Amino acid sequence: MFISIYIYRVPRENVDVFLRVQRDAAEIYRCWGAIDDVTFAPVSLEAKYGCAGFTGAFDIRDGEEVFIGVSSFHDRAHHDTVMAQVDRDERISELYEEVASLLDIGRVVRGEFERVERPGN
Repeated sequence: MFISIYIYRVPRENVDVFLRVQRDAAEIYRCWGAIDDVTFAPVSLEAKYGCAGFTGAFDIRDGEEVFIGVSSFHDRAHHDTVMAQVDRDERISELYEEVASLLDIGRVVRGEFERVERPGN
């Protein structure tokens, strides 16, 4: 399993449009072969169980909502194949421009992760 994770901080007044853009982008990702592309809304961002909370780890400004996007792929090669197609899709460029008008792209946190296999698996 290979995933891309995005942490978005979205001005409250732009949330509805942001979520529509995310739904449209997810459809494109799945169309080109991603296992899934989902957006999560927080239930709690506060510190708990001795761990830091999102509110302490990230600069979340007044009037911002936090969302996490997770794109799933079979492995890195599958990710690279799918993303090459997604990046060529004109619709994704339009959606990128739209999302860039809704939030500060420079404050989006992004990372790619592989599943850690246990020895013997």
